[in-house]
Amino acid sequence: MIKNRNILILAAVLLVLLGISMVQKAGHKKSTSRSSTDKIVADTFTADQLGRITLGFGQDDESVVLLSTPTGWVAASAWDAPASMGRIDALLRNVSDLSGEFRSDKKSVLGDYGLSAESAVKIRAYDKEGEPALAVDIGNKPERASGNFIKRPESNEVYLTAVNLLSPLGLYDGPAKPGYQHWLDLQAVQADRLAVDRVILRDSDGNLEMAKEFAEVKNVPGPESTPPAVESGADDRTTWEWKLVAPKTMALAKTKADGVLNSLIGLRAVDVADPGADLAVYGLASPLRTATLMMEDGSDLTLDFGNLREAEGDLQAGIWMKIQGQPSIWVVTEYTVNNIFKTVEDLLPEE
Repeated sequence: MIKNRNILILAAVLLVLLGISMVQKAGHKKSTSRSSTDKIVADTFTADQLGRITLGFGQDDESVVLLSTPTGWVAASAWDAPASMGRIDALLRNVSDLSGEFRSDKKSVLGDYGLSAESAVKIRAYDKEGEPALAVDIGNKPERASGNFIKRPESNEVYLTAVNLLSPLGLYDGPAKPGYQHWLDLQAVQADRLAVDRVILRDSDGNLEMAKEFAEVKNVPGPESTPPAVESGADDRTTWEWKLVAPKTMALAKTKADGVLNSLIGLRAVDVADPGADLAVYGLASPLRTATLMMEDGSDLTLDFGNLREAEGDLQAGIWMKIQGQPSIWVVTEYTVNNIFKTVEDLLPEE
């Protein structure tokens, strides 16, 4: 009898514990059950719809500021230097129609996701009238998974995206302060090599001038009804050799002279600097080295090269450079400059 009563007591205890467990599970499910995915950014955005984009980190809301101007997008936080449309388009593609899987809604664990007020990367965009268009905070990358934890501003709800949102911002090691360099269009010079007639280099050793000698167009006889595109005897601007004009006259090695030309017409910088500073600071008030491209149409493009900028922190070493008639101050590598400024001996054919 006592044995049966003990069994009944144990069964009752088990029933009570089971009931408590079910109530707890039901309460948890009620507090957290929701759609597994949610749309964080509901619309699709393109650069021509927007007037301003800001990127921040922690308490700094505007580490990078990108502005749409009548002449194109600029990095306002980098002295209005030209901005890279490729980078801006990639950013907007990633955040347009952005969805995520729900992970948490507890404020106390935001820091675990890299989404505290001190640790989140912030993307904000505004339309042409200055009204907010999109906003999202980005946190850590989860272990053993892709994507990033994200949330809406002023919300504690955390979601996990399927795409990596930090790499397109130039952040490859997790949330950090975005750098303006990632957003610059660093193509300082983009010229047509076929349109160049002469190259003039000036440095402390004097002037070195080299000119193209074009081949003549030779038309192959064809039907009388098909006139030639270019009269025979005219310059064939697709075929040339190089001749040194100054300080003396002699033939140059085409591959070596073309190397100088190619370094000039496609010159890329590694950084920009403040164009409002005294040019003497950069060694550009009276530059010791200049390179000039003389063009077919009579125009010219002259590049002034100044002092060396030493590497400091995350700033790369380089030479300050300015294009005459343009405001931007560029930083180009010493390697690039050394490929431009050659001696006569450097450009002679091999014996």
